[in-house]
Amino acid sequence: MMRFCNKIQLQKCLFVIFLLVSFNTYAEPIWHLYKNKNGVSVYYQSHSDNTFEVKAQMSVKGVSTNEFLELLSDTDAAPQWLENISQVKAIKHISPSENLVYSYFNSPWPVRDSITYSCYSQLTANKSQLLISARPNKQPKNNGVIRITTLNARWLLSEDKGRLDIEYQVYALPDGAIPTWLSNKVGLKSTYTTFMNLHHMLTDKKYTPKLPVIKAGQC
Repeated sequence: MMRFCNKIQLQKCLFVIFLLVSFNTYAEPIWHLYKNKNGVSVYYQSHSDNTFEVKAQMSVKGVSTNEFLELLSDTDAAPQWLENISQVKAIKHISPSENLVYSYFNSPWPVRDSITYSCYSQLTANKSQLLISARPNKQPKNNGVIRITTLNARWLLSEDKGRLDIEYQVYALPDGAIPTWLSNKVGLKSTYTTFMNLHHMLTDKKYTPKLPVIKAGQC
């Protein structure tokens, strides 16, 4: 009887350990480093369908969260720092914290566009986030242009002692006739270039804030 009880207890312990290992594997995804250069770090996380998420990080001195939001409000300047994008325009200001935005991608071929919903919120006294997701049906499709239907992204902003830490994470499917491996390669390269451009735009103040500048709300 004692041996049977011990066996049952052992099975329970092994089951609990299995659950803990499974939970930790799910909660802590593995990020692989693509490039760490000039203060910009870009990572990727692989998925079973050969697609992956991309994450980029950098710190900018002497720049505030509000200055970053002012840059986002200048949609005319967006093509100067967003790689492979030739046009960005606000379709609708839903609220001080919410916007619908149209973007036109000129690379990789064939050309694509997207309509995204964004919402900005304050997480703590010095940390905020901008969540972005695809809303492909909010505007009629353009002939000859592929509409991106899957896109989820997040800007995480942390301000401390005159330094702004910026983290960007995105998962998107390009749709259309483009190999997955090529899409992944272009995505990593363009993310790194975008962050380098973003650093220059913020430090050199190469933008003109336009009203309304996004404000924190409930997301």
